[in-house]
Amino acid sequence: MNTTTAGFEETPTGLEDVIRSVRALARTTRSLTEEAGHVAERELAMAITISEQLRDNVLNKEGLERARAEKLPAKLRQDAHRMVDLFADVAAVAFATTVRFVENFTDERRPPVGRKTSSA
Repeated sequence: MNTTTAGFEETPTGLEDVIRSVRALARTTRSLTEEAGHVAERELAMAITISEQLRDNVLNKEGLERARAEKLPAKLRQDAHRMVDLFADVAAVAFATTVRFVENFTDERRPPVGRKTSSA
């Protein structure tokens, strides 16, 4: 079945069918990946909350404050936070770049494969 788009008569080819299938697969994979990421984030947040509650129930508040005031543990804690921030930045850039690549691949309009029709 031929269709006309922007002055071109499109004739579906095997390659176009493959490209459509790959685009559909890319969209579905992106959607599933995002959903899995949301689930992982919720589970991580829940595990952190439970761990904080456990810490608060097990450790003495004054002892924890004294330990946090020590220079070496404080520096190690600060460095660990910086390392987590660096990892999060790299992961965020990789995610954003991949999403942009997939969106450009799946949503960018390309000229149809076909022959030029005569305009009347």
